[in-house]
Formats: sequence, structure tokens, C-alpha cells
Amino acid sequence: MKKFLKLSLSLIAGFLLVAGVICLVQVKLGFAQVAPSQTDVIQAGLTYLQSQQQSDGGITGFSEVSDPDTTARSVMAFIAARQTLTDVLSTDSLSMLDYLANQAISYTHDITGSLFPGRAGVLLTAVSLAGGDPSDFGGMDLAGELEANYHSDAGTYSTDAKGGFSSGEASDLSQAWSILGLSLAGRTTPATATDYLIRSQAVDGSWGAGDPDTTALAVTALLASRNLDSQADAIQKAIAYFHASQAPSGGWKPAWDTDPLNADSTGWIIQALVTAGEDVRGQSWSMQQANPLDALLSLHKPDGSIGGSYANTYSTAEAIIGLSGIPLSNLVAAPVPHRAGLVIYYSDSSLYTTCISFTETTITGLDLLIRSGLPVETATNPNQGTAVCKIGEVGNASSDCFGSMPDYWSYWQLATNGWDYAVSGADQSQVQDGAINAWSWGTGNPPPVLTFQNICEGVPYVLPPSTQTVVPATDTSEPQMNVTEALATLTPVATEAPPPSPAVPVNYIIYAVILLGLGLLILFLIRRGGK
Repeated sequence: MKKFLKLSLSLIAGFLLVAGVICLVQVKLGFAQVAPSQTDVIQAGLTYLQSQQQSDGGITGFSEVSDPDTTARSVMAFIAARQTLTDVLSTDSLSMLDYLANQAISYTHDITGSLFPGRAGVLLTAVSLAGGDPSDFGGMDLAGELEANYHSDAGTYSTDAKGGFSSGEASDLSQAWSILGLSLAGRTTPATATDYLIRSQAVDGSWGAGDPDTTALAVTALLASRNLDSQADAIQKAIAYFHASQAPSGGWKPAWDTDPLNADSTGWIIQALVTAGEDVRGQSWSMQQANPLDALLSLHKPDGSIGGSYANTYSTAEAIIGLSGIPLSNLVAAPVPHRAGLVIYYSDSSLYTTCISFTETTITGLDLLIRSGLPVETATNPNQGTAVCKIGEVGNASSDCFGSMPDYWSYWQLATNGWDYAVSGADQSQVQDGAINAWSWGTGNPPPVLTFQNICEGVPYVLPPSTQTVVPATDTSEPQMNVTEALATLTPVATEAPPPSPAVPVNYIIYAVILLGLGLLILFLIRRGGK
């Protein structure tokens, strides 16, 4: 019996000693596999993207040929990583922007010429981040055409465009891209446009039928519009959705993905969280295995690509957008906006005033009215130009524009000595910084005289006793935040952070010490019992 006990203890001791040695080997391997830094992964990803650039300047997509969608996202990735595009040239010395300019019209339109608002928003986002001209790119006015397809009654950017799997119909994804692109281009986003997204948010806080990518893009776009801040209910509901849907890996993935995390989803959600001022390396976002940033870093491949089972240019670009740790809205050189006042005067002497910001040198009087976000109906006569038939609920349908004569919408421009009746139509009149335009419903009477300071700077004014102000003078859009100021007030994720402590090797050290200690203790007892 005593021999059997000694044999058993000897076998156990041997097992423990072998296990301890194995753990020590794992420690060595674990320390040898410390993850590269955030900067290294981003730089390797950019190098990989450039290696996939074709002679026409484009970046390959899923079909292994240059693809506008992937190229636009690659532009976003390079700018998010604070890299210039001037050195990213093809063998024919063409840039990604050269390729996008050549593809702009065909990419954003169907065969009938109808605009895909979502695609226009993607391209506008890339062009604006790269410092291009949003009103003159690839032979089209990207921002202007997108704004022209805004339906103020529904609050949507939508058309009847169709082609392949793409559609111009209103959707969460298309609306978010449209808002993001126009916001980064410095255009005013009507409140009704952001209201559409807010209304379409699901009870669980998601958009796009529970799609994490669409939800992240919606958050990014809403915050970029500056119509909402990070404490708004819609943003907080989305953040709660991100908490609820975060995987044990620390990242996120769509319902169909069988990988532990998805690079595209995780990249966009990190971008949304950083834009909302969240610390993605903080305790609240750290899961069982990692925090979101470290989880995404773990997806880097030897060739520089970033992704799971299907790492490619698309997943790499979207991962870098998140890994950069900087809100896209902070990367646009903030233009100094021009402002003009707008007055709507109703027959009951009630008054609506608003201040419109714009980045162009001039816009038309009709553009100024449309950018107010008020529902507008017009009628165009080839010989007489465009007439405004209805503003809000007052006036007539386009088919019967002057059916209420002698009442109609008269157009006025503020001059030194008061209101001047406009001598040209609103679609022909040019509005400059500091101008005031007015629309008056009735027999052609001007509204009370207001100044730019009254409408755009909040200086109080006194109206005649019979006039009632229904909406006080306010700006519809705050001026864009200066980039330097934005970086000072938001805390992006550091682009160079010390690598996290290798938790697995530390655990192996503990296990190895315990196992070796037990093994040596048993051997000591065996030797002592044998004396």
C-alpha cells in the first residue's frame, strides 16, 4: 500500500512538473507575441491600401478592380490618419481623388440621371475631408444637387433612382450619409432632416433594422450636423444599444457574422463613440477579453490588412476610420460661414425669422428660402422664371400658384432705406453675407423693417403693436467649430498608446509557479517518507 501511494504521488508530481514547464514555454511565446502599437497597425493598413491602388488611381473593391465606394472610404481613412493624399499616387501618377472625379457622375447617378443621395453623401464626405470643392467636383455640384433633392415636408434626401442593389429611396443609411456629407461640406442641415433620423430610431436605440454599422453612421452624422449634442436622447439611446450589443471580444459584429468581431462594425462604432466623447479604452467599454480599440487592433494581418476571416481593402479602410480616434467632423478645415437673414411675413402680421449659414460666396434667394427647412412649393415659367407658390401651409399648390390673387408671396430685399421689391426672381437674385431677404403673403406689402443684427445676432427689436412674433430670431446652424478648438474640447483616443500588458502570459506565470511548487512539495514528501 505504501509503495502504491509513493508511486501515485510520483506520477502526480511528474505531471505537475511537466505542466509547469509547458506554462513557462507559453509565457515565452506570449511575451514574444505582444501586439504592435496603434500607430504601427494604422501605418501598415495605409501601406496595404496603397498597395491595392490601380493605375487609374482607384482602390480595388470586392471585384478586384477599382471601386468608387472603397476608394472614397480609403480617402476617409488616410485623412482620419492625418496623412496627405499627394503622395498616394498610382503608377500613372493619378490620385484617389483623380479617380473619384472621373467616376463622380456615373457613381452618384442611375442611367436616367437621377441622383443616389446616399452615394452622393459618401463621395461628398470624402471630398470634403480631402479639402476638395463640394460645389465643383468631377463636373457636378455635389452639395447643391444633394440639397436640391431634399424634401422638406418629409425631411428626407430621396429620389426615384434605381440601379442594381442601390436605390434613391429614403432610408436610414442614405439619410445618414447625406447629412454627414453636407455637414462636413459646411452646409446647414435642416432640423427636419435630423428629425427624420430621430423618428426612425428603433426602440432599442438602433437604426437600419438593428444594423450596428448604420447605427454608428447615424450617430456620427447627427453629431456632425450640430443639431444634436452627445446628451440628446437619440444619442444616449444609441450608446445604450452599443453597450447591449458589445461582444465578449470587446468589439461588435452584425448578426450574420460568425467571427468574434467585425472590423467594419467595430471601426464605425469606435468613430461614433469618440465623436460622442466616449473613452473607448475606459472601464465602461472593457469587456472580458479586451476594450474596443485593442480588440480591433488584434485583427491586423501580416500583409497590413485589418479584418476577420475576410480582411480586405474595405474592412481595412473602415477599421482605420475608427482606429484614428479622431471625430471626422474635427478633420474638416472649418470654413468661415457667411450668414444671411430671412423673414417670412404672414397676412395676420405674424412673423418668422431665421439666420442661414452658407459657405459659398453667394447663393440665390431661392436657395436661402429652401435652406430654412420650411416646406416650399414653386412653379417655373420658361419666360418669367420661378415663382414661390406656398411656404409652410400658406399659399397654393404649384398647379394653381396664383389661385389666391390678389394675395401672393411677394419677394423683398433689405436696402439702406428699407425694403425694396425684388426686380428679379428669387432663383436669379444673389444673396451675399449680411443680406436680408423677406417673403410677404398678401397684396404686395413689405414686412416691418428688421436688421441683420436683429435676426442673426439676437439684438432685440420692437414691432408695430399689430405684429406678433411667432419665432424669435435665431441661427438655424451654429458656425463650424475651429479644428484647434475642437481638438481641445474633445479627447480623442491617443494615436500612440503603450501596448496593453500581456494578460495571458501573466496568468501562465502564476499557473506555472503553482504547479511547479506543488510538484516539488510532493517530491519532498516522498523523499522524506522514504527515510
